[in-house]
Amino acid sequence: MKTKRFSYRFILNGLLITFIGLWAGQFLIRRSDPSTMELLNIYLNANLVSLYLQPIMLTLFYSQVLALRKIRLFVGVRKKDNQIIAILLGIATFYCLIFLLGLFVPYLGTNYPFFKNGSPVLGMTLLLHVFVLLFLSWLLVGGYQLRHPYFLLFLVIVLDLIYHFIIEKKLLILYRPLYDPLYRAVHHIYGGY
Repeated sequence: MKTKRFSYRFILNGLLITFIGLWAGQFLIRRSDPSTMELLNIYLNANLVSLYLQPIMLTLFYSQVLALRKIRLFVGVRKKDNQIIAILLGIATFYCLIFLLGLFVPYLGTNYPFFKNGSPVLGMTLLLHVFVLLFLSWLLVGGYQLRHPYFLLFLVIVLDLIYHFIIEKKLLILYRPLYDPLYRAVHHIYGGY
């Protein structure tokens, strides 16, 4: 009975994460100015993904961890904890992939360039964003064995926000100075980015 409920939750969360990713990709493309349509400007410069959508995705995945945590005692008696952790790591990877595919596939259907305003090498910070999201998802798997699991979710969301505002924004400024609000204000550049 619990296994069926877990399977339904896995499928439902997967569909919900896919829908959120597709909706966000379409929303960001429709709301962006056509003159600034560039992969990094749309996804990394926008706060929607890091502030709202990634915490929702991480919370949906964490509900899977908490669901399996309820049967941890029965799993531990059978010495299958490592198998459950491997399953949770696979689910985390799967959820990240479908979320990111849903987010980026709509952009691939447009004719806009990937790296228009800077070096593609620095533009690969987008891959760093993907790896950070995957690492944070894997970190949540640790909640399976923690005594106070809700603190871990809070910590992971705070780490996601710190990464976005401190590291990612600085990498974007290295990619293109026009992303720096101070640079835009000094040069009287309004709108656009």
